[in-house]
Amino acid sequence: MILAQSGDCGDAVDERHVQVDHDRVGGELVDELDCVEAVRSLTDDRQLGLALDQRAQRFEERVVVVRQEDANRRRRRFREVRQGRDVSLAAVSMQPAGRHLALIGAPLDLGAGRRGVDMGPSAIRYAELAEHLAEKLGIVTNDLGNVEAPVVESLAIDDKKARFLPQILALCDRVAKLVEQARLRGETPLVVGGDHSVALGTLVGMAQAHGPGGVIWVDAHGDLNTPETSPSGNVHGMVLAAALDLAGAAFHYDDWTLPAIEPGKLALVGVRSLDQGERELLKRLEAKVFTMSDLDKRGVEPCMREALEHASGGAFLHLSLDMDAVDPEHAPGVGTPVRGGLSYREAHLAMETVAEFGAVDSFDVVEVNPVLDRENATGKLAVELVASALGARIL
Repeated sequence: MILAQSGDCGDAVDERHVQVDHDRVGGELVDELDCVEAVRSLTDDRQLGLALDQRAQRFEERVVVVRQEDANRRRRRFREVRQGRDVSLAAVSMQPAGRHLALIGAPLDLGAGRRGVDMGPSAIRYAELAEHLAEKLGIVTNDLGNVEAPVVESLAIDDKKARFLPQILALCDRVAKLVEQARLRGETPLVVGGDHSVALGTLVGMAQAHGPGGVIWVDAHGDLNTPETSPSGNVHGMVLAAALDLAGAAFHYDDWTLPAIEPGKLALVGVRSLDQGERELLKRLEAKVFTMSDLDKRGVEPCMREALEHASGGAFLHLSLDMDAVDPEHAPGVGTPVRGGLSYREAHLAMETVAEFGAVDSFDVVEVNPVLDRENATGKLAVELVASALGARIL
């Protein structure tokens, strides 16, 4: 394992570990954005009976300076543009114009030990993800709807070491096919979950299209358990090990490309809760691991940039954002909250660094749980963080 810096990072994790879950379980001219028609979400996305806020207060028009880039992300020139109304932290794109996003909902909660994350895709759509990206960044969203997901009440647990694994793999296969097709159309896949198990489908789909690639895993947890080491049997805690083809033959499915991650192209950011089996596995991996202690000592931006550099250079680069990486004070509606996470601004800075790096090919945002949320605060934060990762800025 390649540590972020000298020192005993394992001890740092132990000292900061607080487990809450008892189950253990180019620049673009902004005045042109008004011409972009947002893709509307599906009709059933507004069925959540949540007390949701109205759109944030808009601000006055102002003049900003943005950097223009060409399709290959080379800097071309700086240009003054007039920026209109704003609804969030950021309104100016630092990404190349013309990006098309394929939005895939994966309403799965079989991999977790707590119910509710199956409503995460609806909560994120309700927070107007597509509209926000169109208005602020000129990104066209092709909303592919939700993949079909079974409900736990209709199923029986056949393996307590990896609960509901056959059903989870079948759903991930549907996600993988949609991701692969999106890449062939030249779109950027964004999978919204659902528990973190769905990321296996995203990674398999990217590997099917391009071959094994690199991954930035922003998460409070390692998700590197196996059926033999998991204390809970929850598959969302095994998904990264499965993508590395280290979770055993039980995770092989049809003609999947596994491992989906190239050796030496994995970076974990924001870790603060690891099981012993995960620590042992990390000792054998060429992975960069940035605990919350590392981020405190060195800063979010340098750690995130080093993580991106480590994971890049493969067939693709994927960002997986578990919303429990953010402190529960700012993201209360997550499946497995752990105190001591990223602050609101730190989370945005991490995603802004992703956009500045300019090499991420696919995304997933997972573990939004409206049942535990406050007025969809976590769903709205997820939308803001996606926008920051795609190039939104304050100025």
